Parts: sequence; C-alpha cells; structure tokens
Amino acid sequence: MTPAVRRSFPAEAGMNFFEERSARPRPVFPIPDKELYGYSGRPWVDAPDEYIVPAVLPWSVPLGRSERTIVALRRIDVWPEAMTLRVSVYALDNLIEDARNGLVGHTRVPDRRGLLIGVLFADGSRAGSDTISMPSPTQPDHPVLRADGGGGSQFHFQHTVFVWPLPPEGPMSLVVRWLDREIDETYTELDGGAIRAAAVEAREVWPGLPKRAPESLSVRRVLRPAKDATEDWTPFGSPDS
Repeated sequence: MTPAVRRSFPAEAGMNFFEERSARPRPVFPIPDKELYGYSGRPWVDAPDEYIVPAVLPWSVPLGRSERTIVALRRIDVWPEAMTLRVSVYALDNLIEDARNGLVGHTRVPDRRGLLIGVLFADGSRAGSDTISMPSPTQPDHPVLRADGGGGSQFHFQHTVFVWPLPPEGPMSLVVRWLDREIDETYTELDGGAIRAAAVEAREVWPGLPKRAPESLSVRRVLRPAKDATEDWTPFGSPDS
C-alpha cells in the first residue's frame, strides 16, 4: 500500500480546506429578549418555571421495585394547568451505563425494556413515555407526558416528568415498568382531586408583566463573506502534491 503523505496547504493558497467556499446567507433568527415579558406560552409544552412558583405536594412513595432497583416518586410540583413529577431511581449496582441518554428517553423510539412511566386518569385518558414525545404547536386533545434527560450518579438518578393537563377528580394512577431491571408493570394510585386542588396555591412571580406583541421580536440575518474557492485553492492531485 502507498503510505499516506501528510502536508499543509502552502500559505499562498490563501485558505484552509474547511473554510467556506462561497458566500451564503445565515438563517434569520430572533434577537434574545433583554427583559422578561408576561407569560403567553402554551401550558401543554413545558413547565412555566420563569413565571410561576408551583405548589408542592411532598408525596414520597415507591412506584416499583426489584431486588436491586427502586423507582420512587419524591414530590409533585403543581402548576396552574399542569404538574411535574419528581421521580428518583435508586440502585445497588451501576446505573451509568443505562443513563447515558437518560433512563427515560422518548424523543426517539422508546426502549420497551427500559424504564417506562405513565399516568392513567380517572376518566380513562392516559399518557406514557412509551411513545415519541414532541411539543405540539396546537393544544392536543389528549394528555401529554414528557420526561427530561435527567441526571445523577452511579447509584441514584433523577428525572422530572411533565404532565399536562391537571388530572380530573378521582384516582390517578402512576404506572412504571422496567423489564431490564425486573420491575413488572406496577400501578400506584394517587388522589387526582387533591392534585387539582393544590393548583390554586401556585403563585405568579411577576404579576402584571406586559405581553409581547407578536411583531415586537426583532430578527436579523447574518452574512459572512467568503472567498471564491475556485480562485486560488490548490486541489488534491495537483502537480505539487
């Protein structure tokens, strides 16, 4: 085999291989806000952390367990129209290999032998991490459950699980399953009415903030000029190679 020859382009070539070779427009993007506007978001997308101090239900209960693993609810943060479940996993052996992309991940095809979390409302509606979850631009006609990537250590991992809307009156079941860790499908019943009632204790942080007008967010386009690569770039295979 012919050995590879490592060389640099001569300075007179005037450019590096990975420089841009023609001018191209950058995408239009919004200039970040310098101050916080009033909340005008979509309550089914994520928790309104910047605007609301949630009511906290300090409900700490095991949701599922095997000989070497426990999945537990630590508490519930209740927003005016949604809730966030604080879920912890405890293990006697290393969780890191399972946790490289989070223990619950459903922005891709879910691992059905991995940790799955779901909610079942009293009216029969449900949502779970066994489906691919992407934010919807319009209000869904079904409950939404979305788990974050989580974080933790070898033996303790935490997830926040956002659920919209608030449950109706009656029992609400939290459902977990983790076949790889020998946890069969397990239902834990909570009081949906008590969760719903707690929402009145959530408090707005900055009442009276002005709403941002739809046309008020400035945008700009960035252009970066670049030389024409065909002018002076010495290609591979030229005589001076």
